[in-house]
Amino acid sequence: MATNNNIRVDKMRYQQNKLAYWFVLLAMVNQIVSLFTTIIPRSITPTFSTAMEILINITLLLLSFLAAEKVKAYSIKWAYGLLVISFCHLLRIFYEPLKLFRLGQITAGHYFIIIDMIVGSIILLVIAAVITMKKHRKLMSHLKELGE
Repeated sequence: MATNNNIRVDKMRYQQNKLAYWFVLLAMVNQIVSLFTTIIPRSITPTFSTAMEILINITLLLLSFLAAEKVKAYSIKWAYGLLVISFCHLLRIFYEPLKLFRLGQITAGHYFIIIDMIVGSIILLVIAAVITMKKHRKLMSHLKELGE
């Protein structure tokens, strides 16, 4: 006799992991807002590091979108990839925003808005990764029970 929990896990075989997917997309929105908050103010003098910040963000956005598509299918590898992307965002805090703040090109309030957006992205990506890991483990143990 199938229990309610078994039915729910069995549904995961053909239903997508939409919750983690939407968390990653929301993290991408935070990432875009933090980028534009970093590079838009008129007080900022563009340098090579500003160009690198834009390039790093474009790369992280592309990887984040690819990860969003993969975690939708319960990919454990991409769940760990989200943790790596989160770590890259953590490093971003200490790159361009801190440099601009130290040079006096942005105010403390502006700096903390940027940091809040980046930390928001990190939190959302980690939540998406944890959700995917948990669902992946449940699905794999269920499939093992079924012998598939």
